[in-house]
Amino acid sequence: MFNTTSLSAQQSKISVASFNRMETDITARVTAPKKDQNGEICALIRIVTNVKDLMFEPDALGITARENKTGEIWIYVPRGARRISILHDELGILRNYFYPDIIEKGNVYEMTLNTGDKEDKPVIENNMQFFILRPEPANANVYVDDEQVPIENGLFSATMPKGEHSYRVEAPMYQPDAGIVTLGDNQVVKSVTLKPKFGYIEIFSLPEQDADVFIDSVPVGKTPYRSDRISTKEYRVHISKEKYFPIDTVLNVVPGETVRPTFHMISTLKPRVPMNTLIMAQVGYNPNQTTAGAMIGFGKKKNGFYIGFRSDFGSAKGDLVCDENGIIEGETEAPFYKPGVKKQSRMSVTGGYFRQLSKLFYLYAGAGYGTRTLCYETEEGESVKDKDKSPSGVAAEAGVFLRFNKFLISAGYHTVNGKHHEATAGIGLFF
Repeated sequence: MFNTTSLSAQQSKISVASFNRMETDITARVTAPKKDQNGEICALIRIVTNVKDLMFEPDALGITARENKTGEIWIYVPRGARRISILHDELGILRNYFYPDIIEKGNVYEMTLNTGDKEDKPVIENNMQFFILRPEPANANVYVDDEQVPIENGLFSATMPKGEHSYRVEAPMYQPDAGIVTLGDNQVVKSVTLKPKFGYIEIFSLPEQDADVFIDSVPVGKTPYRSDRISTKEYRVHISKEKYFPIDTVLNVVPGETVRPTFHMISTLKPRVPMNTLIMAQVGYNPNQTTAGAMIGFGKKKNGFYIGFRSDFGSAKGDLVCDENGIIEGETEAPFYKPGVKKQSRMSVTGGYFRQLSKLFYLYAGAGYGTRTLCYETEEGESVKDKDKSPSGVAAEAGVFLRFNKFLISAGYHTVNGKHHEATAGIGLFF
């Protein structure tokens, strides 16, 4: 865009050699006055040139009248006119020439053109220069020497007197920029990029979309939501959706940035927690006896319950009862027993509670009913039950589970009435 405009300016053969106020010329006031549409006397600009087919594009005030004279073109303009463009099919365009003097009513001004023609030579050295300003954004308002100037195709371009000129660029929701440009022997091309005073907000919600979004209590849409340009400041944001807890937060919008929060919404409905199942095979060890058993349990989250069974699957029943010394009840001396011949049985049924303490570690404890029977055989073939070593009643146990994904191992302790003791171990699944 710059290159095209600069090339156009360089190829144009039209330039202003001089522009002067004719203090003693009374043509506009007395000799040949004309009035504008408001009834005021116009100013007269006498354009000195031999090219008669020039075209003119004025500013918003327009041209009241045009007359072709010998060696001149007269144009009448209202007071306050600021600029004019001069066009020719062969000579090119002098775009947005700003009058270097204030155009006052009833005054006469002389503009001497240089068109490259032998008969149109400048009478004095050209004191004008071409100036291009490119604002960003392209629709910004541009002010040169404190007066707003037109923007065409995203550019301001004009031929202006050499020297210093002030400029100011403004646009809504941007920080204004201003400065001084000096026009000398070379044309000036200047870009002015305004810094934004706005940003954007993008809001996402998980696991559900279509949540209502409120910014500063105003409903603005549903998630996923993206705002238009929004001023830089803090905003109160409210996210709500039926059957989910609402979310309130504050978002800070900074210049030129997009705030992109993702909100994880929590359902007001309690999620259905699946029931986990525990299955474990166990063994119990006592120096005099070994048992086998199983445990099955059910749990949710960190808590659960179980039932267990263990036995040696033996059978023992005594016809008579003796103490730990082998003396049968009602007798004073122990009978003779067959050496090494004894029968025993063992059984427990328990139920209890387990609790997860960490990702790998669980504790369990339970109670129930258990028996242990130990019988001897006399030489006469009678079966005698050792009552001191055959407890029955309350069975209790406690231990730990170690969980590795779906696999469990256990270690614990089991007792019947505090008289029979076993160390236990197991392996199983938790799914």
